[in-house]
Amino acid sequence: MIDRCEYNEIAEASRPMPWLMHVLAFAILLVVPSIALAVELTPADIENRRCLNCHGQSHIADLNPSERASMIASYQPAAPIPSPSPITQPAPTTQPFTPTTGPAPEKRPGLFLPGSIFSSSVHAKLACVDCHQNARALPHARQLGPAVCSTSCHAKAQSDYLQGAHAEAIAKGDTHAPTCASCHGGHDIFRKSDRQSKVNPLNIVKICANCHEKHTGNTPAGHNEKAHIQNYLDSVHGRAVAGGLAVSATCADCHSNHRVLPSKNPLSTVNRDHVATTCGQCHTGVLEIYAGSIHGQRLAKADPKAPVCTDCHTAHGISRTDTPAFKLDIVNECGSCHDKAPPGSPSQASLYDTFRRSYHGQVADLGSARAARCSDCHGAHDIRPVSDPVSRLHAENRVQTCRKCHPDATAKFAEFQAHADHRDAEHYPLLHAVWLYFVVMMSFSFGFFGLHCIFWFLRSAVERIKHGPHPKHTSDTHAIQRFTRTDRINHALVIISFFGLTLTGLPLLYAEQGWARSLVALFGGVRAAGLWHRFFALMLIGNFVIHGVGVFRRIKKHSLKAMLFGPTTMLPRWKDVTDCIGMFRWFFLGGKKPAFDRWTYWEKFDYTAEVGGSGIIALTGLMLWFPQFFANFMPGWMFNVATLIHGYEATLAIGFIFTIHFFNAHLRMEKFPVDDVMFTGRLPEGEFKEERGAEYERLVRTGQLEALRVAPAPKWYRMFAVIMGITAMAIGTTLVILIILAGLKVL
Repeated sequence: MIDRCEYNEIAEASRPMPWLMHVLAFAILLVVPSIALAVELTPADIENRRCLNCHGQSHIADLNPSERASMIASYQPAAPIPSPSPITQPAPTTQPFTPTTGPAPEKRPGLFLPGSIFSSSVHAKLACVDCHQNARALPHARQLGPAVCSTSCHAKAQSDYLQGAHAEAIAKGDTHAPTCASCHGGHDIFRKSDRQSKVNPLNIVKICANCHEKHTGNTPAGHNEKAHIQNYLDSVHGRAVAGGLAVSATCADCHSNHRVLPSKNPLSTVNRDHVATTCGQCHTGVLEIYAGSIHGQRLAKADPKAPVCTDCHTAHGISRTDTPAFKLDIVNECGSCHDKAPPGSPSQASLYDTFRRSYHGQVADLGSARAARCSDCHGAHDIRPVSDPVSRLHAENRVQTCRKCHPDATAKFAEFQAHADHRDAEHYPLLHAVWLYFVVMMSFSFGFFGLHCIFWFLRSAVERIKHGPHPKHTSDTHAIQRFTRTDRINHALVIISFFGLTLTGLPLLYAEQGWARSLVALFGGVRAAGLWHRFFALMLIGNFVIHGVGVFRRIKKHSLKAMLFGPTTMLPRWKDVTDCIGMFRWFFLGGKKPAFDRWTYWEKFDYTAEVGGSGIIALTGLMLWFPQFFANFMPGWMFNVATLIHGYEATLAIGFIFTIHFFNAHLRMEKFPVDDVMFTGRLPEGEFKEERGAEYERLVRTGQLEALRVAPAPKWYRMFAVIMGITAMAIGTTLVILIILAGLKVL
C-alpha cells in the first residue's frame, strides 16, 4: 500500500511539465478552426465533389470512347428520366443539345471542368445537379439531357425567353437557335457587369453577330443579316462599343435580353409603336421633346404613318447627326413621308418636290451640307405645326429661324416661301403667271425657229441635190471687215461668260442628275462652283457694260435716229417682215433668197433675246446673290419670282443658243462646219455679196465698200476659229442632249 508521501511523489512525477501544456494548447487552437471549417461544407460542396471526382480530373478529356463507357457501364435506366420542367415548350438550357448519333468522338475535352472555372462563376454556390438534374444518380446515363435553367432562379428570364423568337426556333427544330449557354456560357457564367461575361456590353455584340452571321439568312422583314451587322458595326453605337464605351446601345438594349421578337410583333421592343420608348431609355431628353412634337402626338394617337426614330435615323446604321452624309440624307428621309401633296391641297406637288426645286434643295442634291435642310427650319425632334406658337416657323419665330443662317434677315426676308409651287395658281398667282409667260415664250421661240431650222435644212438639201455643194469663197482675194476688234472681244467675252455660267449654273436646275453632280465636281464642288458662277456673272455684267459703251459711241457717231431707224438698226423693221416671208417662200418654193441688209431678222431676234435676257438674268441673279440687301426694299416672295425667272430665262437662253443659234450660224449647209466671221471679223467678199445683198448694194452706192475691204484672214486663224467653234458646239450639244434626257426621265 502506498502511503501519502509516496503517492504525492508519484503524482508530482506524473504531472505534465508546464512547457508541454503550452504546446498542447497551441495545437488545439490550430486544429479546432480547421475542424470547424470542415464541418461547414455545404451540401452543394459535397455534391459537387462527387462530380469533380471524375470531371475534375484532366485525363478525362483524353479518354477514348471505351474508357469513357466503362465509367458509366453499370448504369442502365429502365425508363427515360422525366423532364424536371413542367412546361410543354422546350426549356431554356445551358448548352445546345443534339442527340449523339454515329460513332462517339475519340476525345471529349469538354468533359474536363477545372474547379477554378466553376468556383469563380456566378453559380459557384450551386450544385452541379441543380442544373444537370439527370445526373443525380451515379453512375449517370451515357447520354444526359441538356442542363436546364428553368428553375425559380430564372423564372422571369425563362418566361421571357419562351415568348421570344429564339425559343420558337428551337420548337421548330432549329439546332442553331441560341440557348442560355449560347449567350451566357456554360460553366463560366459571370455577372453582366463583369468584364469576363459574354453578355457584358462590350462583348455581347460579338455573341449576337457571330450567330446571326453564320446561321441566319434574311430577317422576317427581308433584310440581309450580314448587312445589319456591318451597318451596326459602322454606326455611332457600334463604333462607341468598339472604342470601349459600355453605355452605348447594344443588340440587347434595343431587342431586349430574353424576349427577342420580330419587329412586326406588337410586343417587340423594336416594333414601331415602342421604338421611341426603347430609344428613350438612353435618349431621355430627346424622347421628352419628341413626345410633344407633331410626330410624337400622332404616334400617341396610334397613327401608323407617324415617323419614329428608326424612320429618320435607321435601325442599325445610325450615324452621327453632324456628319455630311447624315445631313445630306435628311431631305430624303423627310421626303419618304412627305412625297405626296398635302391632303386637300390643289397643288399636285409634294413638300418634298417643292423643296428640291428650291435653291436649298438643289445644292443639297448636289452634295452641299451647308444649305438649310428640313430640320434647320422645322426642327429635328421638336417639329410642330406652323400654327403652333412654339413652332420655329410660327409667324413670331420665323425671323429668328432665318437668322440662324442669314444673320441680317428681316421680316420681309422671312416672307420667302420655301415650298412655293409655280403650278399652284390659287396660292401663288404671280408665280403661276410668270411660269405661264415662259411656257408661252419658250413654246413660240423653239416652235417657230425650230421649224425655221428644219425647213431651211430641207430646202438646202434640195438645192444641194439640184446644184451640188454650196460654193466656198476661200479663194477670194479680198474680204470685207464685218466686225471690229472690240466687237470680237465683246463676243469672246460673251462666249466665255455664257459657257461658264451654263456649266456652273445648269447643275442647279438638274441637281438630281448624276451628270450635274459630275459637272459640279469638275469645278471643285458646290461651293467652288458657286464662286465660279459669280465670277462669270461679273464677267457678263462687265461685258454688258462694255457693249453699252460701244452702243453709245455708235449713237454718237451715227446719231440716235440712224441707230434706231436706219438700215443698220437692231430694232425690227418692215423689211424684216418681208424678209421672213421671203425666206419661207424660199423654203417651200425655192428660187432666190431675200437680199438681207446688215442684220437679218433671226439675228435681231438673237440679239434682242441675248441683251434682254442678260439683263433679266443679271438683275435676278443679283437679287439671289444679295437677298438680305434686297429684302430691305421688297418682300421675300419676290425671291421666289426671281428664282423662277432666273432659272427659266437661263434655260431658254441655253436651249436657244445651243440649238437654233448654232444651226443659223454654223450648222446650216452654207456655213458648215463653222462660220469663222465672229472670230476673224472678216467675210470673203463674194460670200458677203451673196449673203448680204442689200447691204452690199448700199455700201457700193454710198462708196463705203472700199474702206471695208481687207486681206483675207490667215489660214491658221481660220483653223483656230474652226477648232474653237467645233469644241463649243460639242459642249453645247452634249448639254442639250443631257437636258432632253433628263426631261424625259431617261437618266
